[in-house]
Amino acid sequence: MAKTYSAQEIAAEAGVPEERITWLVSLGLLKPDQDGTFTFGAILGTELVSALLDSGLPIATVERVAAEGWLDFSRTDDYLPYEPGPRSDRSFAEFQSAAGPRASFLPAVYEVLGLPKPDPSAPIHLDEEAMLERFLEAWRLSGDDDSLLRAARLMAAGTRAAMLGWVELMDEEVAAPARERMVRGETDLFPDEVRVAFTTLIALAPQMFTWLSYRYLEQRSTQTIVDGFEQFLASRDLVPIPPPQAPPAIVFVDLSGFTKLTEERGDETAVRIATSLQRQADANAARHGGRLVKLLGDGALLWFPVPSLGVEAALDLVRTMSDEGAIAAHAGIHAGPVIERDLDVFGRTVNLASRVADVAQPGEVLATGAVVDAADGSSYRFEPFEDATLKGIPEPVPLFRVIREE
Repeated sequence: MAKTYSAQEIAAEAGVPEERITWLVSLGLLKPDQDGTFTFGAILGTELVSALLDSGLPIATVERVAAEGWLDFSRTDDYLPYEPGPRSDRSFAEFQSAAGPRASFLPAVYEVLGLPKPDPSAPIHLDEEAMLERFLEAWRLSGDDDSLLRAARLMAAGTRAAMLGWVELMDEEVAAPARERMVRGETDLFPDEVRVAFTTLIALAPQMFTWLSYRYLEQRSTQTIVDGFEQFLASRDLVPIPPPQAPPAIVFVDLSGFTKLTEERGDETAVRIATSLQRQADANAARHGGRLVKLLGDGALLWFPVPSLGVEAALDLVRTMSDEGAIAAHAGIHAGPVIERDLDVFGRTVNLASRVADVAQPGEVLATGAVVDAADGSSYRFEPFEDATLKGIPEPVPLFRVIREE
């Protein structure tokens, strides 16, 4: 049976005075059960009205909107697939004291996660306490206190991108067209089929996120275990020592004339082309055994385990983007050691690859001598280009143009 909440509990969860709950009930926006209690959805309704008031909407306008029936919170439970458990019987400060010395970092963890810091004198939910206890215990063997913040930052970045991006896409493709029809007077009420689609997508997002998270963890854990076991067997002379690998490759792909195109054709065109770059770079990296590290507005940074894969990927991505017609792309490649931290890459190899990309012309892929020495593909060749003076690099760097063998 679903838990119900008193008006006092709704007010506490929504962070408003209890008088606001009484007011919302008088307007008919919140409807208690026969025993005077509410479902969890009343919290969302209260937060929505509070956000409207905080934005400067007059109370009288809210009252008129309620009277006209333009606001309806009867289905808000459909938008909340997650319902927290009961609150703890101890304050957050008491929880911290009991959770050990590293619990002092928890307020900073909340901040990194993008959540309000808990009031030290107020309790948090029991399931939240349990999650934080597991978080602290799981990272107990880490010798660096900063690992807690790094872990939180990784979780926040991935979750925020997935969940908030998902919601923005839902709004753009599902809800916004329905709202536009209402504004034009084509319909009086928000279409029920749109509401059903919206709530279905809201419920699907965390389920799909959890499923995909486990698949990623499974893949990475398996590879880590295999690599570690092979190293162990090699140390016991039970298998041959693996040959040294070629250095990884860093590829920068930039869009030529992106700023000028934005000025000439507007922001909508810029967004469309940047979105295309993201889609193509992601697919291209996966197809060639690498990964898209990050987007840089009008460019993309990609990592590949060996230079030959990076060369193939750079050629394919530049051709794909250039073939789309709106704008040409160019790329720079360098191979060498990189520092990998929290799925980002740093170091001289990264900086040099970026500078090489700056020299490339539209439709061109340039590579350093380190790439030429390590790449062994048969579908392309290297043509001497020039010794380029690159920004921040003291000596001229020999560069080579990569030519696809048709």
